[in-house]
Amino acid sequence: MKKAVWTQTLVAASVLAMSGTVMAAGDVDAGKAKAAVCGACHGVTGQGNPAFPDPMNPGKTKAVPALAGQNGGYLTKQMQDFKSGARKDILMTGQALGLSDVDIANLAAYYATVAGAEGVTVDADEAARGKSLYQGGDMARGVTACMACHGPEASGNDMAKWPGLSGQLGGYTTAQIEAFRSGDRYNDPNKMMRDVANRLTDGDVAAVTAYLQSIGGAAAKPAPVATVPAVAEVAPAAPAPVASASSADGAALFQASCFACHGPAAPALQAPQVGVKDNWVPRLEKTGGRDGMVASAITGVAGTAMAPRGGSALSDAEIGAVVDYVLAQAGL
Repeated sequence: MKKAVWTQTLVAASVLAMSGTVMAAGDVDAGKAKAAVCGACHGVTGQGNPAFPDPMNPGKTKAVPALAGQNGGYLTKQMQDFKSGARKDILMTGQALGLSDVDIANLAAYYATVAGAEGVTVDADEAARGKSLYQGGDMARGVTACMACHGPEASGNDMAKWPGLSGQLGGYTTAQIEAFRSGDRYNDPNKMMRDVANRLTDGDVAAVTAYLQSIGGAAAKPAPVATVPAVAEVAPAAPAPVASASSADGAALFQASCFACHGPAAPALQAPQVGVKDNWVPRLEKTGGRDGMVASAITGVAGTAMAPRGGSALSDAEIGAVVDYVLAQAGL
């Protein structure tokens, strides 16, 4: 059987910002110390365990996830969900209940700095099919491209609390997709993952998992440097109105930060698609015009996948430029 080690390529240089990682606001050193306990199940360096004894099924094993390189925002949400019961796992709930919010932030910050696993050798044909589904989805079946939320490099979107998938153990990835598909896991916003998982066949899951295993995890990242803000000696000036950059800047910013959800994948995501006037007219009216749309993009849209700033690090002015570009493309 033909095998190869695959490395990810970028399609649509456009979606780079969707893969951006922002580390949790915690103490990395304190998190590293706390992680000594986590290492018993997740491995000393957070590499995971593909065959951990399953306490709910004596004599059987299950994959315990790799945490190394995972987004801090996602890890924080999952530990809070285990703690609250929004996500079910008897071992993790017990562990999370003993963690304070500070402990959780510190652990998330630490694991975000650790390098993920390298890619592994997989079946080339299966990985190629998985790559096609990951990057392009299957519009005929309503399967959204995984890349739309998890980014072109499968490193996730930290601000939106969407996980990185690269470098993860194959058994764990498969198990979580199956859990979303069965409804055993249900802590995804707006049933996003459950809807996608229900459209995937077992062959789809195997192919996407193989592709993700092949591309390897995130590289090691430096710990964030704490800074002390200067004390203002004068009263701050009133905030300036949101300015717009040039239309050319808006186009580039849209391609880098918004294309994944508002490009070709938009119909499957139930998101407005760039260039389709009928998608934007009601949104323009609902928000009260251009400035309202800018404000909505900045704060996010409750009940949808539109996170604050679209999960990006765009400034207010840059979001204004993007909105101007979108409206121009729609002829508005």
